[in-house]
Amino acid sequence: MKAGKKKRGRGGNISKTERFEIHEIHRGQIKNAPYNPRKITREAREKLRKGLEAHGLVSPLTWNKRTGNLVSGHQRLSQIDLIEGSQDYTLQTAVIDVDEKQEKEINVLLNNKAAQGDFDIDRLADLMDDIDYSNAGFDADDIDGLLGDIDIDVMTDEDIEDRRNRYEEGIAHRRRMQSASYRENNIEFYTNIVFPDKSKRAEFFAMLGIKDEMIIDGLRVMEQIRKRYKRDHADGE
Repeated sequence: MKAGKKKRGRGGNISKTERFEIHEIHRGQIKNAPYNPRKITREAREKLRKGLEAHGLVSPLTWNKRTGNLVSGHQRLSQIDLIEGSQDYTLQTAVIDVDEKQEKEINVLLNNKAAQGDFDIDRLADLMDDIDYSNAGFDADDIDGLLGDIDIDVMTDEDIEDRRNRYEEGIAHRRRMQSASYRENNIEFYTNIVFPDKSKRAEFFAMLGIKDEMIIDGLRVMEQIRKRYKRDHADGE
């Protein structure tokens, strides 16, 4: 056996990237890293707790035995404390043994969005019909926000409900168009029209006599353009 390689009970060698061991650690041994740069809102904490209650803890926290600091999992641990009702419990934990500099680098790396992927919105939208999105860390406002950047704080309840309805309509429309695209050799079928401001966008829809909507069937636009062309052509004669 080569140096640095360990055999698992079954299968091949342990990956050379694996630098942790799983141990059962008492909650009292785990300290929050005082430098941890992550923060969380009350709403996000509630979403996290709901997910933990629905699914449980499905991946271990990371703890550095050399310092006693929690390296990854601060927010999950705080919600586990609430669910347990005390700190008198143990956890199966990914234990590492590194100096403080490495610990801080790992802490940032594991929470750094710049080193993580983004959602493919189309694929995420496809998943929404198959899951309870509230158990995946979303609420209705998050789903509305997937349609674009919106300021929830200045929206009325009616605005939010309208965005929710538009989102659901958009999902159904996307599914119809995807089915159609496969029948047409999977050709591209979306076009984005960009206006300099909201007033020009409103003017565009007003000219066509179509309700201003985030997602609209291109055939409707074509039909209105044809009607407008025929009317203008008739007036010219």
